[in-house]
Amino acid sequence: MTMDKPISVIIPVHNAPKELKACIASLEATARGIYELILVDNASSPATRRYIASIKSAKKIRNSSNLGFAKAVNQGIKKASGRYVAIVNSDIVFFPGGLQGLAACLDMNPSAGAVGPFTNRTSGIQIMDIRNRKPLHPGKLKIYSQALRLKFADLSQEVHRLTGFCLMLRRQACESVGLLDERFGIGCYEDLDYCLRLRQAGWKLRVARDVLVWHREHSSFKSRGDLHALVLKNREVFVDKWCRKALEFLDEIDSNLKTPAPRFRRRKRRLCRKR
Repeated sequence: MTMDKPISVIIPVHNAPKELKACIASLEATARGIYELILVDNASSPATRRYIASIKSAKKIRNSSNLGFAKAVNQGIKKASGRYVAIVNSDIVFFPGGLQGLAACLDMNPSAGAVGPFTNRTSGIQIMDIRNRKPLHPGKLKIYSQALRLKFADLSQEVHRLTGFCLMLRRQACESVGLLDERFGIGCYEDLDYCLRLRQAGWKLRVARDVLVWHREHSSFKSRGDLHALVLKNREVFVDKWCRKALEFLDEIDSNLKTPAPRFRRRKRRLCRKR
């Protein structure tokens, strides 16, 4: 990495100041000097706003209402100057080598447009299978992070999808695909949509096997009920968008087919005469 600060870290914020402080503290402790911080405040409480105001080194955007995850990320991308853009939930905690490990994965895999880490809480392939099923404090999860760094140094695997709790994008990939789809509102499914768009544009997705982050998960939502309702709503947006795209794609192919339609000969009917 030759740039002064090659990584732009975008954190959309809506309340949860305790988690935000832990996230930023972990970045400062493990990756100081290699990233620029961009905080996008989606109408947080006064306590959260005061904390954001105290971080002098960060680029800041403040929205008067909660414009949603995708809109906040897009605002951050427009402010980003790094060649790698990391989209980070405010309830993430990084361990030593975490941010660097994600960037290194993109360095070693030029065809990859995005990379994500393993974690303790998410959906899909990125969840760490830890035998102790009880919720783990970041301090206890740190030992797993150290073990992964030793065992799987510089290793990654190609995947079909990544979840957006912690997602690092190559700037060229981001520029080729465009911004996140803001139809998904407050959040959910915009990350899966973006993964499909990246793959459609020819970019690959990878998980860095040597990177683990701690994730509290859904700290900005008031209740599980609110989250569930949003998941159902945005699932319909996702299905409507991609089913329609599939039909348009099939229609386009059908109109471009040059193979002539098969011609059927009409068989002459033979009349049987009675002898």
